[in-house]
Amino acid sequence: MSNIMKAVKFITRVVLYLRLSDEDRDKLTKEQLSESIKNQETMLRNYAEEMGWEVVGVYNDEDWSGSDATRPEFNKMIAECQKGNVDVVLVKSQSRFARDMELVEKYVHNLFHEWNVRFVTYIEKIDNTRKETKKTSQLTAMTDQWYLEDTSFNIRETLRAKRSNGELTASFTCYGVSKDPENKNHLLIDPIACEVVKRIFDEYIFGYGLQKIAKNLNRDKILSPYEYKLLNGSKLKIPLLKEYLDFGYIQKAGTYMLNISFTNNEDQIIKDLVSFNYITTDMKTLNNKCDITLRRFTDTKTKIYYSEDENLNINNFNINDCVLLNENDILPKSAKVLIAYTKELDRTHIIDYQFEVTLKENKNHEEYFINIIRNNANVIMQSEFSHNLRKKFKWSEQTIKKILTDEVYIGNLVQFKTTTVSYKNHTVIKNDDEDRIRKDNTHESIIDKKVFYTVQERLEEKSRSGKDGEVHAFSNKIYCMNCNRTFCKCGKKNGNGYSYLCCKDKTTKWSNCDNNKYLKEEELHTLVLEKLNNLLTRLYDEDSLKKMHDEAIEQDLFKNKLDSLEQELKSINKELQGKSTYFQKLYEDRTNGILPEKEFLILLNKYKDDNFKLEERAKIIKKEIVSTTEKKESLKSKKNIFKKYNHIDKLNIEIVGDFIDKILVGNYNEETKSREIKILWNFAI
Repeated sequence: MSNIMKAVKFITRVVLYLRLSDEDRDKLTKEQLSESIKNQETMLRNYAEEMGWEVVGVYNDEDWSGSDATRPEFNKMIAECQKGNVDVVLVKSQSRFARDMELVEKYVHNLFHEWNVRFVTYIEKIDNTRKETKKTSQLTAMTDQWYLEDTSFNIRETLRAKRSNGELTASFTCYGVSKDPENKNHLLIDPIACEVVKRIFDEYIFGYGLQKIAKNLNRDKILSPYEYKLLNGSKLKIPLLKEYLDFGYIQKAGTYMLNISFTNNEDQIIKDLVSFNYITTDMKTLNNKCDITLRRFTDTKTKIYYSEDENLNINNFNINDCVLLNENDILPKSAKVLIAYTKELDRTHIIDYQFEVTLKENKNHEEYFINIIRNNANVIMQSEFSHNLRKKFKWSEQTIKKILTDEVYIGNLVQFKTTTVSYKNHTVIKNDDEDRIRKDNTHESIIDKKVFYTVQERLEEKSRSGKDGEVHAFSNKIYCMNCNRTFCKCGKKNGNGYSYLCCKDKTTKWSNCDNNKYLKEEELHTLVLEKLNNLLTRLYDEDSLKKMHDEAIEQDLFKNKLDSLEQELKSINKELQGKSTYFQKLYEDRTNGILPEKEFLILLNKYKDDNFKLEERAKIIKKEIVSTTEKKESLKSKKNIFKKYNHIDKLNIEIVGDFIDKILVGNYNEETKSREIKILWNFAI
């Protein structure tokens, strides 16, 4: 018994930790990256075998930086070490474990000793149980961290220069635009999504609220930005809300996305690959309550079929007896089984297809499972066959507002909206407006600037929509002459859809204002319509006569000023770029020992001071450019109003917004049976 105990005691339990370096990631293809990880594991397993150690775990973090302490597999390994389940941590090199001095000191030279864990590297031969390798470890950690600092600094400066020149630096584009295939830093209009963007602006201008616009888009089954990107092959991943996490089955009513994928990891080509896909074992019940749509498949070799034969044998059937489905086809209610068929599949090749499943109701709380039955099971043992079910992302008020406020749709690039604390701390923080980098007219616009700025003004007014989803025509335009509070809707609507308007002091039971007589909304509409049409009749021809004069004023007021401001900003950006190059040279001279530390600090302080002054001036110029541009667009808008309208039959929020700044409503006079109503126009008349 004692001999057995001794044998167990001396088994050395080793875990292997694998991670790809950033330089490898830039150079290797996907297949080579996978091979690199396999080579690491093979190398470490062979070494463990030579040492007589037993491998009890392999931890692999791909797509994670060596400075990131939140790596999932890394922390799983650390947890096992803390529990006493590990004797040795074996890595290819210390940089794979961490490129951060703090992490190396914390674990390799402190906690690992406390937990009796030995740390060994294959390349540098670092061993934390040998004192002579401690300095090697610390020097390696220091140089690794310097490398990260230098890389981070260079990347940030490069990105800043590109943004200042109007080049796109984001990994993904906004909805409605796409990257130019010939120049990834330039944007092109997405011909399909841009029409949805135009529709959103048109509906908001017409008077629809954010919620109603989103509801209309969902009703018309228009894919939300995230779903549209995924459908077109984007690898964009966003943090999922709890209700969008993966499901094992469908239970609640709603719309879900079912993704099915298969990767051939076998050594040979697979012939005649077939899979049967059941959303539930009871297709009849499901079909009465569900709509199933084929949304996409990634490979033309793979075809999706359906069959009405519920007893179809996966090992003995003729694919020609089944019915082919095309993208966006709705599965007939008579279908009993879905079939994916691939005649020939190359090694490492991926099949990926997606269904949209809409469960209309589920009063009995049935669970609709997903069952994947695949053919040639004995051949594809090593391959990956998986499915994922999640809720479909829909249009929301937040998404609509984000689109309505994004300058990308008027041809401007506004970048550096967010940043991270440092290369170590990836917490995202929002930058103030003056710190963002704006470049105008970098690409073709989708929305007219006049329309865009009109939308911004209305959004700032925070107009709320009614129960019907529309914003009433006089929203945030009517004010009390007595207390200057807004007039709001009150009372029930009449047969024509109009209600009453009253001073908002009603909420305090008229404690601050005596203007308590209700105003009929219909009467105000009639009055404003009459004045507007009189104004159009009187000023339409006068505006034509002033056209040439107004254009001359606009040229003098704005063009020269904008040209001057943009030229100064261009000069400052060029100077900042030059100083950045100069500082990088100083940094290299200090690192190489050419420049003494004292002189470097003096020059560094001067560099920071000069940069600060230039950046502050650049912020002021950018604000002036935005302000001048808005004034220019405002003048154009007012000048062109009388070309836009000849005669008005009915008011809406767009028309009222074009003409009227405020409507002031005075007290009701019981003797004259009238009240003073004063209209303040958006322009002098």
